[in-house]
Formats: sequence, structure tokens, C-alpha cells
Amino acid sequence: MRSIGRQLGGGLLLVLLLTVMLVGQGSVWLFDRALRDYLSTDLQRETDALLAALTPGPSGLYLDLQRVSPDYQRPFSGRYFVLQTTERWRSRSLWDQRLPLDAEGLQNTLVPGPAGQQLLVHSGRFNKLGETVTISVAMDYEPLLEAFSRARWWIWGLGGLAVVIALLIQQGLLRRALLPLLRARRELAEWRTGQRLELSDDVPQELLPLVHEINHLGAQVDQIIQRSRKGVGDLGHALKTPLAVTESLVRQAELPANNKQAITAQLEDIRRQLERALQRSRLAPESQAGTRFHPAQDLPWLIDSLRQIHGERVTIDSPVHPGPEWPFEREDMLELLGNLLDNACKWARSQVRVDWELSAEALLLRVEDDGPGIDPANRERVLRRGTRLDESVTGHGLGLAIVGDLVEVYGGELELLDSESGGLVVQVSLPGPRR
Repeated sequence: MRSIGRQLGGGLLLVLLLTVMLVGQGSVWLFDRALRDYLSTDLQRETDALLAALTPGPSGLYLDLQRVSPDYQRPFSGRYFVLQTTERWRSRSLWDQRLPLDAEGLQNTLVPGPAGQQLLVHSGRFNKLGETVTISVAMDYEPLLEAFSRARWWIWGLGGLAVVIALLIQQGLLRRALLPLLRARRELAEWRTGQRLELSDDVPQELLPLVHEINHLGAQVDQIIQRSRKGVGDLGHALKTPLAVTESLVRQAELPANNKQAITAQLEDIRRQLERALQRSRLAPESQAGTRFHPAQDLPWLIDSLRQIHGERVTIDSPVHPGPEWPFEREDMLELLGNLLDNACKWARSQVRVDWELSAEALLLRVEDDGPGIDPANRERVLRRGTRLDESVTGHGLGLAIVGDLVEVYGGELELLDSESGGLVVQVSLPGPRR
């Protein structure tokens, strides 16, 4: 999966590296050009001084060495000249090296000099007292080249540091700019679990149209769900009366026993299907915000209700410290726990126990009884709506089927396991809200 942060960071890194390279190399090159132009003026003054040191003599012009700078007398001093009229003079500092005399002005390239030096050369042709004079002066440019190299590395090093700092600042600003998206993600997770009905519009201007569209879409989906649930409910309630009348007429009608039994069975199946449709229409945890299930408050009330129904025959045990509220709809959890506990009380001999583990990832709920249990071969059958393995126990066989529907709505899992006491353990796992 591509990351916006990595893409922006990679683009910024490429741009900054090219900028640092261009600035580092370009600034050194520009400074080198400017310094050579400045030194050309200095070499021009040296040329003028040498031209002034030429003195007329009996056989023509000669160079008065007393008027020449002492730098030209020390070997490899970094200051050199070659002067030619009818004769040729070289500075003692040049030793046995040569300088080009066939150019005018500053040389475009550096010339190798004595002791591995790189010479910046300036040449000129002049006329003095009717004689043609050619002068080349040079200076050692190697120390400046080394200084430029060090400056280039310093510029690149500081530029690299600036690149790292810029990337860190950019990533920090990017994370800060994306905080509204993270908040919107959390709000969507709360919306999905029914804790809110719309996203907050306290977002940057660029994200505001997106938030409005999501809220508009959510409102439309909620309307569709409400209309569907209302339609199913209206249909179910509308069919209940005709169904009851039909069942009454069948009981009163003089029909063969086999036919009456078959019709009654079909009507009972229609009633079960109708109850299932009504039940599923109520299981919509994402459709609306509601009260969360708090075991410390809601579970004692539910257990007291079951004790009134089943009497003192069954003891229902629950954790002493129920813990925090569950991140699920209160009515749905009462429906789930009510069916599980009611089913366990019907089959238990004397004891039912409910326990759970709540984590950020899931809720693991266990309801255990000490009844006869269910053979593994029949466990899949009892999850079907209306299936009863023992007709002597009252009920319609809808309890575990309703639990299965609710678990399916929440995207969880339902398992039937063996209890240590020989009874049945119904284990339900519901995934927690995603953040």
C-alpha cells in the first residue's frame, strides 16, 4: 500500500538533494570565477610593475631586478614571471618551469607549475620605447583550490543536515495535518458501533466537503434502514392477526386429523419465520446511537427477571466485579444474554454460570450449565430456528437461533462446547469496535 507521507518525503528529498548539489557546486564555481577576475587585476598590476622595471640600456631594454618584488627571487614562492624582449628573463622562483607567452589576458585553464602547483597565468604584449615586450605573470592557485574543495564539502554537509531537518519538519507537519483524518476515522468507528450519528465538521476546509458527503450518505443509509425495519415490522404485525384467525379456524374446523396437524405445522412454521424476520429487523447495531450495556447495572436486573421465571430451582452465578461497560448496544446485549441464560436455565439441573473477558479486540462471553448437554452430532441442528431436541421442555426452539442471528450481525462467532460438569457451554465472541 502506498503511503502519502513516503511519497511526499521522497519527492521533497529528491528536490532538496538536487538543490543542495546545484547550490554547492554553483556557489563554488561562481566564487571561483569572481576570485579569478579579482586576481586578474592583481596580476595586471604585477605586469605593469615589471613593465616599469624595464630600463633602457646600450643594447636595448633590460630588466632592473632591484625594482622587482622579492617574491620572484625565492624558489617556488608562488609568484612567477617570464619577460621577453630581444632577450628573455625568468623569475628565479620559477626554477626550470616555463610559462606560456602566446596569450592575451587571463588564461582559461590553470597551468601546471613547479612542485605540483597549479598556476593562474596572465599574459600581455606591450610596446615600450619602440620594442615589443611580452610578459607572463603567474601565481599559485592550489591553496585556493583546496579551500574551494573544503568549502564544497562543508556546503554539502550543511545542506545534508538541512535536508534531514526539512524532512523531519515536513513529516511532523504532515502528521499534524492528517490528524483530522485520524479523528474522522475514530468517529467513523464510533458511528459503525452506534455511538454517533454523524461526523464532526470541525475539520480543515479541504476536508469539509468530504465530511458533508459522508454525513449525507449516512443519513440516507439510516433512512433506508429505518424504512426497511419499519416495513418489516408493519408487515409482521399486519400478518399476526390473520395468522391467529387462521389458526383458530383450523382448530374449529372439522378436518381429518392428519390434515389438521399438517396445516397447524405449516402455520407454526409461518409464525416462526415471521418472528425471525421481526427479530432480525431489530438487530441493527450500526443504524442508530444508543445506550451501551453496563453489566454492573443491567445484569442484576436480567438475572432477577430470570429467577422470577424459573424460581429457586436454578442458581445463576456471575462475576463479583462486572467491570466496565461493553461497547455494544444495550438492547442487543440484553437480547443475547437473556436468550442464553433462559436457555441454560431450562436445561440446567441446579446451576448456571455466566462469565466474560473484555479486551480492546473482542468480548468473549461464556454461559455454562450443568444440564445433560448436547451430543456433538446434534449441536449444529439446535442452532437452526425452531429446532428442539426435547419436546418436554417448554419453548419454541428460537433461543440459540436468535443468538446466532445477533452474533452474525455483529460479525462474531458462536460455539457450543462441553462443560466440566457435563452440561453445555455456549461461547460467544464479538469483535470490538475498530479504531
